[in-house]
Amino acid sequence: MSDKNIVKALIEEHKMTPHPEGGHYVEIFRNDDVTHIYFLLEEHENSHWHRITKTETLHFYSGSPLNVYTSKEGVEFQIDEIGSNNNFMYTVEKGTWFALKSTGAYSLIGCTVAPAFEFEDLELAPKDWKPFKFNHKL
Repeated sequence: MSDKNIVKALIEEHKMTPHPEGGHYVEIFRNDDVTHIYFLLEEHENSHWHRITKTETLHFYSGSPLNVYTSKEGVEFQIDEIGSNNNFMYTVEKGTWFALKSTGAYSLIGCTVAPAFEFEDLELAPKDWKPFKFNHKL
């Protein structure tokens, strides 16, 4: 099965919908304490720079490794990768700006937020915003 067919099947099978920050998602678990979603990015997509008011843990599931770009206060930034070198999880501390980009055809991850995520917790950066001295293409 081609990567495009895998992506199409994942979106259809899990009934994923477009996410406001980019990519596709579906919420698979929610209670008062925690939420968990599947989140999928294709090679032509990235997640827009954003931050939330709660801590979020990313879990790699399948596809190509995923670059995680983070920035505290929009000044310094770092790049980490999940899905390679036995690194399958990354935690983004609350209030940290971050963006995601697949290194290949697609990346499927899980995102766990505690306490439970609400869309009011999400802040999208202005359209052309990026951290100071950030010279990578998303």
